[in-house]
Parts: sequence; C-alpha cells; structure tokens
Amino acid sequence: MPGGAGRPLFDRIALIGIGLIGSSLAHVIRREGLAGEVVVSTRSADTLKRAEELGLGDRYEADAARAVADADLVIV
Repeated sequence: MPGGAGRPLFDRIALIGIGLIGSSLAHVIRREGLAGEVVVSTRSADTLKRAEELGLGDRYEADAARAVADADLVIV
C-alpha cells in the first residue's frame, strides 16, 4: 500500500463533484488503495445515485459540508 505498513496514504478523501474527472479520480483512488474511505458529493440526486451504482465511493453525500468533515484531502 502507498502509505506503507499496509496503510493507505489518507484515511478519508472527499470528492466534490463526480463528473468525468471526479469519477476517474475515484476509480484510481479506490484501485490503488490511496484512502481508507472515499466520500462522494454532488448536488444532483441523479448523479449521486449513479455514482453509488458504479461503486465510486464508500459514502455518498448531497451536502458538501458533511462530505468534507474530517477529510484528510478534499478534491473539488
């Protein structure tokens, strides 16, 4: 794992906006084990539902403030 000693680099990464770039980042973060938890946030309920169907994150939030709470890294 990138964080050494079997640990990811980040405990929690929050992605605000999950379009083409955000979804690509989510795939890489999960594939490479860069975060213990990936939180996805977007204003669109349809997009949030689709992100969940695709398994882009571990948690899904419509409220960006809740998504970034306790995040080690926030990507907008």
